[in-house]
Amino acid sequence: MAFLSSMNIPLSGMTAERLRLDIIAQNVSNADNVAGSADEAYKRQMVVFGEDRTFKNLLWTKLGSGEAHYHKYIQYRGVEVREIVEDQTPAEPVYDPTHPLADELGYVYESNVDVATEEIDALEASNMYDANLAVFEVVKSMAQKALNIGKG
Repeated sequence: MAFLSSMNIPLSGMTAERLRLDIIAQNVSNADNVAGSADEAYKRQMVVFGEDRTFKNLLWTKLGSGEAHYHKYIQYRGVEVREIVEDQTPAEPVYDPTHPLADELGYVYESNVDVATEEIDALEASNMYDANLAVFEVVKSMAQKALNIGKG
């Protein structure tokens, strides 16, 4: 039933935003880490979302083959996490020759995580989660009302 499969869109969005919040929490917890080299420093992680295009690929395949009854293939998939990528901003060198991890020049390297940016991203992810939840509640309410149409 295509209508009920439309619940996959907000549910998959909520799942994706939950993962994004987990990655943001991981970034914040590693924000104060230092390392002895720029390569060893913690690098901020970011989530890349995409559309699950399974339905579109199937639709175009069926339409290309001349099959006209494509409505039976409709199943909405929603949002998917494509990958988790590292921020390529270089680690910040800090001169601290007394630090045990300092290199031969006396530098330690801080992670490239900016806590203020992470807080803004967390707020955005939380708002998107709430928006997806609101859409899910509307679709669920519509489904319940549709089931009650036949009842007298």
